[in-house]
Amino acid sequence: MWNCDWEYENQETLRQWYEEKLAGIRPNSIVRKIICKGCGRDFYTLIETKKYCYYGLCGNRGYQKDLKQRRLEKRQNRVCKGCGKVFTPKRSDAVYCCNACRQRAYRQSVTDKASDQIEHLQ
Repeated sequence: MWNCDWEYENQETLRQWYEEKLAGIRPNSIVRKIICKGCGRDFYTLIETKKYCYYGLCGNRGYQKDLKQRRLEKRQNRVCKGCGKVFTPKRSDAVYCCNACRQRAYRQSVTDKASDQIEHLQ
């Protein structure tokens, strides 16, 4: 049995050890209380680097949450090419803050291309 399996099955014992540590009965105990990054519940552990209650259950879910947050932070505070307003896009490749700005830019580019062709013919 792996250490993480034992911890997952013996949470009540670890909680008791943690409370004894706080009360001063076991001052040198290494038990610590964490909040699982996958499911958000309290979990007691002896492992110093642990982030999830059970890696097989919450590890991937927690990683995906963290990845989503990092991607959101990365794309914040973009400047719209149409109106110059600062916005946070829903997509990573967004350039305009709204459909109106995107459509306005498209119509302007179509008009510019048409006028260039007319000037070239004259």
